[in-house]
Amino acid sequence: AAALIVTLPVLLLTVIAQRQIIAGLTAGAVK
Repeated sequence: AAALIVTLPVLLLTVIAQRQIIAGLTAGAVK
């Protein structure tokens, strides 16, 4: 159970970070 409590926030952060990076790359590509 402790492992899930630790891994869930990390997975969420990685997904959000990937979305921000992809958004930044697409915005830079458009410019």
